[in-house]
Amino acid sequence: MTGLIPAGALPVRNIAVCGSQTEPPRVVIDALRQYKDLSQLPLYREYPKSYGFRVYEHQASGTLRLVAEANPELLPLPTAREPDSPVALPASLAVGFEQISRTDDRPGSDTWLLTEHTKIDKHAYWVQIVMVGDPAWRWREAIADEMFDHVILPVLFIVPPLTLAIVLTTRRGLRPLERISLQAEALGKAVRTGGSLVPLQPDHLPLEFNRVVSAINTMLMSLERSLQQQRQFTSDVAHELRTPLSVLLLEITELPAGPVVERVKGEIQELAALVNLLLRLAQAEDMMQRARQTVDLIALTRQVCEEMAEAAVARRLTLEFSGQPVHLAVLGNAALLDIAIRNLIDNAVKWSAPGSAVEVSVDATGEISVADRGPGVPDPYKERIFERFWRGERQNVGGIGIGLALVRRIAQLHGGEVRVEDHQGGGARFILSLPTAAQGRQLPSRSN
Repeated sequence: MTGLIPAGALPVRNIAVCGSQTEPPRVVIDALRQYKDLSQLPLYREYPKSYGFRVYEHQASGTLRLVAEANPELLPLPTAREPDSPVALPASLAVGFEQISRTDDRPGSDTWLLTEHTKIDKHAYWVQIVMVGDPAWRWREAIADEMFDHVILPVLFIVPPLTLAIVLTTRRGLRPLERISLQAEALGKAVRTGGSLVPLQPDHLPLEFNRVVSAINTMLMSLERSLQQQRQFTSDVAHELRTPLSVLLLEITELPAGPVVERVKGEIQELAALVNLLLRLAQAEDMMQRARQTVDLIALTRQVCEEMAEAAVARRLTLEFSGQPVHLAVLGNAALLDIAIRNLIDNAVKWSAPGSAVEVSVDATGEISVADRGPGVPDPYKERIFERFWRGERQNVGGIGIGLALVRRIAQLHGGEVRVEDHQGGGARFILSLPTAAQGRQLPSRSN
């Protein structure tokens, strides 16, 4: 059974009773329909000071005929004291749930009146239920029924389609932003690998995001122009310096031999090497875009090792090479890869102790490993050694601090990376990782 709704649960004075009848009116009406003795209903016998009811038949003349009642002193409306006595229809009689004032001065809980109208056969009845407090806690089941009928059921029918509509609408609204995010991701990859900075497409975007995209495209144009000017400047300077350095080196060879001449000759050779590296660094991105093909990484690394074996022997070193499998294809520029591998091996040869071995290997994942038995690289320097012109504790040793920076840039242009770690047993191990053709990782192309 359901119960009556308590006073505190209703924010307004009159509330219409919804479709299904509530307890206790339902119990009274069911008993009336089954011709039971209404005076024997348990609720009104067990709580005579808290619950009462009165049943009227609505006659055609507009009057009410008292049919049954229980604890009538709790009800404020006029009543005939004898059954079947006619009573005038009160103007305030209406279906609903309202708070009423007590007719006595006894302190107690609020009094609530529930009026229900029903038809049984050809007769119309008014059922009035009064509740003083709610000692039987009938309101809890009534609230449960109301919640199920007016909250849970509507939610079950409304929330799923509403949620689906919200999801579809949100996805449709965010589709342009998803497209922009994919373009931004491709742009970031292009920056890392030297591809062109393709502007974002502002089509079908909200006005606010359209402005953001326009601002980003403006910055991209400025950045692309600055990068191009920087590359062009470096290339021009390197070209202009190569010729006078070559002439100067030839002229120095005509001077009488001596320590000063040898020192100046070494400085000029080092400066010429710097110019060549700067030129290669400036041209790396353009070279990558102009000549990109499938390169056999195993064969290329073996060829570099063969060409550098003489330099290793001159320093009393052993240059060892191993490669598995026999062939390994990568997509890139063979000349740039040659420069990167050659710089790593040259760096290992310079730093290896005489009588030791430089181990070069290539595995099936596209990793080229160059290990030496030199002093190694301290942990704080493992990242900084790839910065341009940074040599750390190697200032007094040969090198100009740009070779490893060039290796990193070449790796980035090929969608790979380079790192250094400690070699087991002492020394350093440089690892150049490149995506193989079998991995299907494509590099961004430059659009004209």
